Amino acid sequence: MTKADAPHRDMLVDEDANADLVQPLIAISKATRQFVAINLMEIGVVAGQDQLLDALDPSEPRAVCFVAQSLSVRPSTVSKMLDILERRGWCRREADETDMRRTFIRLTAEGHRMRSQVRRIWAEVNGDLARALPQNDLSVLEAALWNAERLVSGRLSRLR
Repeated sequence: MTKADAPHRDMLVDEDANADLVQPLIAISKATRQFVAINLMEIGVVAGQDQLLDALDPSEPRAVCFVAQSLSVRPSTVSKMLDILERRGWCRREADETDMRRTFIRLTAEGHRMRSQVRRIWAEVNGDLARALPQNDLSVLEAALWNAERLVSGRLSRLR
């Protein structure tokens, strides 16, 4: 890569560092999210709703705070998203019988169906991407991406 290929590289990467990770990770994240969002439109799901549906367990209710933590968002964000999912009949909220301050989320039958549709679309996008990449590199790439996610999530959790 020449300096002309990455005009801002010298400003973003420490001279001792040997890789620019932030820019390509952000670019991949944005492009993947847009690609998935376009595919989700066919089932009437918008970005963010897919992850919320996936975070819910079809067999048992999940606490709002647990879901928020698993999505790396605030409980108030989950609550706002739930308003929409509830109106669509995909989930319902239930009060904790022992602690009325806690709220649980339960998928409805329609929510379970939508969750399955989201996972189908994710699998299709995943297959499309996997076919376009060198097969020998896939397991190494996947492991590296999950390692990067754990690293960033860990540092993010310390800041919250």
